[in-house]
Amino acid sequence: MDDKYILTVIIPSYNNDQYIERCLKSIINQSIKNIKIIIVDDGSTDTSLDIIQKYTKKYNNIEYYTSKRQGPGMARNIGITNCNTKYVTFIDSDDWIDLNAYKKCVDLLECQPQCDVAVIGIMTEYDSYMLFQKRYTYENENIIDSNLALSLLTDMYNYSERISPLVGNKIYRSNLIIDNNILFPNTYFEDNVFMFKLFYYAKYIILVPDNYLHYYQRNNSIMHSFSKKHISDFFESFSDIKNFLENEKSFYDYVQMFFAYFQRSCKSLLNILFYVEQDSQIQKKYLLEFMKYLEKNFVLEDLIKNVDINIIKKIWGI
Repeated sequence: MDDKYILTVIIPSYNNDQYIERCLKSIINQSIKNIKIIIVDDGSTDTSLDIIQKYTKKYNNIEYYTSKRQGPGMARNIGITNCNTKYVTFIDSDDWIDLNAYKKCVDLLECQPQCDVAVIGIMTEYDSYMLFQKRYTYENENIIDSNLALSLLTDMYNYSERISPLVGNKIYRSNLIIDNNILFPNTYFEDNVFMFKLFYYAKYIILVPDNYLHYYQRNNSIMHSFSKKHISDFFESFSDIKNFLENEKSFYDYVQMFFAYFQRSCKSLLNILFYVEQDSQIQKKYLLEFMKYLEKNFVLEDLIKNVDINIIKKIWGI
């Protein structure tokens, strides 16, 4: 472990030259100063790399790596491989963080050695509108066990408090990730897979009020595009989770959580589709593709036994 730094912040970056300086400044100006920053540029074609190199020359605690369009999950994995601090977190290069957030979380984890993860709230800011929305907020500081954390992540019991599958609003003990070899898959929805595995292995999680990750929702983000790959990656991500639980000989212990997570994520996927594609014919095309995966995908055998696909098609007018 590196004694000089206590926390590593891993930033995957791709063509974010308009936003990355804001992100970096929010980390550099944190009230905790012994932070190491790892930036992984994933083949940017704008001036992002120039900005990154400018900051690495100015600040000794910033280092950067490059990759060739492998996606944010693979970029984060490069950061994990080069992390040697007690704690680690992730932030996308178009997001930023409250100035006291990292210190608050690290201090709590230092005082609560049984806790493996600290979770803060999310403030979503929309590119198209001057709109700010607080999400996944916590009124009180609260320590919960792994099972409850998974319930809040999967939305199993529809609690008023939930935990987002986003990885950027959490600070983790590095050994939890490294010792259990928890890495990101090279797909969309990589956060969903990572967070399920991580909460499975974690002992306790602490919910932290009054601090926020500022999550910037841009027009050209995943929320503003849709393709068949979104659908295939969605099912691949749940195949990954199911295989993981089967390898741990735990699938039937967690089957309710698994299907609750699938249902919650289904809603998110279809919300993206209906938000992005306004043309009803295009919507139907993708819904048909989705239904094909749902009908044939072995991951969901237990679920689709109780689902009448024809009724769903009729409701959606397919």
